[in-house]
Order: sequence, then structure tokens, then C-alpha cells
Amino acid sequence: MTLSLDQYLDALRVEGDRCATAIAMTLDVAGPHAPITTCEWTMRDLVLHIGEVHRWAAAIVTRGVLKPSAVDSDFLGPLPSDANLLAWFVEGHASIMDALSAAPHDLACFTFLNDPPSPRVFWARRQAHETAIHRVDAESALGLNTPIDAINAADGIDEMLTGFVPRKHTPLHSDSTVTLQITCDDDARAWRTTISDGPPRTERTVGGGEASPDCAVTGTANALYQALWNRMETEALHIEG
Repeated sequence: MTLSLDQYLDALRVEGDRCATAIAMTLDVAGPHAPITTCEWTMRDLVLHIGEVHRWAAAIVTRGVLKPSAVDSDFLGPLPSDANLLAWFVEGHASIMDALSAAPHDLACFTFLNDPPSPRVFWARRQAHETAIHRVDAESALGLNTPIDAINAADGIDEMLTGFVPRKHTPLHSDSTVTLQITCDDDARAWRTTISDGPPRTERTVGGGEASPDCAVTGTANALYQALWNRMETEALHIEG
């Protein structure tokens, strides 16, 4: 289950605007080499990463690229000076917004993750969550963390557990089979991930599921989402097992 294209585009717009605000404030008070506390980057590193991802995704969507290796190297353009970091971020964010808004509904292009939705929805979803998580990074330089609303956060959990986790070459394995139940207490969504010596499997469940899991984690969608991406500690979560 995914949200609508319009919901993803709205989330991408909102998170991009929030990210731009955090970048601007940090550059103003601490400069481009301000440390990002959620990862081992500076603000310049973070802006270059997000700007590259936005431009890369926009190139795939606008050019209908079917293989990532086919993306021409000209998609990125010249890197910005420190003085132009904010403008460069805003330009890249606008490029993916414009590309997705103008793309046809039957867009054919490269996607990834397990069981992806249609390409246009896939890229709107992926970029909305990419931008949200890195907005959290940008705010961390200021000691801030604006919560992600429950609907979008729950969808981000779903993308992580049903899209990223079950990938064929995942490093997530266990010699003995274990189950992990994740339940939002402010959204009616829950997931059960089975981890074994093979690829992990995630099922969307109702409530706590039938059999007791080896570990059950409950919390707000925002806290669960950020914890899954290692952007928040687990103190805000209720963990059993």
C-alpha cells in the first residue's frame, strides 16, 4: 500500500522547503563545514549528496533511463562554491519536483527496491523519503528535529521494511529464524519481518499479528521511522523481547 502521487509530491515539497531553511540557518550561523550530528558529514557534504541525488533522479525520470549506468555524466553539472550551496540545493530540489510533476502517468524508467510501485510513484515516494531523512540531518546541525507527520512516517517505515529490507543482497541475516514486529501507536499500520539465513521477509499485519514475535517494537510512526534510519535513539520506543 502506498500513498497517492499528489501526497508524495506534497511531502517532497514540504521537506525540501524545510531542508532549505535548515541549510540556510546553518550556513548563516556556522558555515559550510558545520558538523552534521546524525552522520559523519559536514553541511557541505550533506548538500552535495542531496543535490546529486535530486539531479540523478530527475535525469532518470526526464530521460526515461532504463539502466542507471545509462545516465550521462552531464546530469550533475559543476559543483557549487560554498557561497552557492543553498542556491544549488534549491535548484536540484526544483529539478526533481518539476521532473515528477511533468512526467507521464505511464512513465517507463529504472526503479529499484523490492516490489516497487509504478515508476512515477516510485520516484516521488523515494525522493520524498530521501529528502525527509536528510532534512532531519540538516536540522541536526542546529540541534533541531521537526517530527515527520504520522502518515508520511508510516509510509517511510513501509518503504524500509517491504522495499529495502527484503533485497536479495541484504546483509541482514540470522543463523536461527527470528521475527520482529513493528507497530505504530499513532497509525493503524504494523509489520512483521522474519529474519533468517535467507533473504528477510516482511508482511504487513493488523495489530500485533497472530503468533508472538521474538521482539516487538512500538512507538510513534515518527520515532520508529527515524530509529530505523539511525536518526533517533530508541528511548522513545517500547521494546519487548
